[in-house]
Amino acid sequence: MISDHAGHEITIKRQEKNRMVDIWVLCTSLQPDSPRQLVRADAITHLRASAKKLTASRLGSGDVVTLAHRDSEMLGVPAPNDLPEDFDLALLAKHAEAVQRAKTSEEHLILLPDLDDNRQWAWSVFSVSELWPD
Repeated sequence: MISDHAGHEITIKRQEKNRMVDIWVLCTSLQPDSPRQLVRADAITHLRASAKKLTASRLGSGDVVTLAHRDSEMLGVPAPNDLPEDFDLALLAKHAEAVQRAKTSEEHLILLPDLDDNRQWAWSVFSVSELWPD
């Protein structure tokens, strides 16, 4: 136990051996040589969607990241391929799936904007080893 500045006792629990895995969102970029950005999904508190892009931020923060952009170089998507109207809700639904998967996973999970078999925008969930095998 420790005390805060007001003298209240605070209990700090040790990290459990079977900690919860983190779920990350891989951001898209318009530049193929730009640095990769990963955002922890539980840090996102604000989504803004348009046909052009889906951005995320944490309320109260000036930092805004683009999670998906219709002109992304990452997927080789022919422009213009507008994002679906409900792509923000699709992210939330896929995040819920990732949360369930995380309960039995020992690896961090990555959500990323992807194309389905019909070359339509979709969200996919991968473990780190599926994307970057050792």
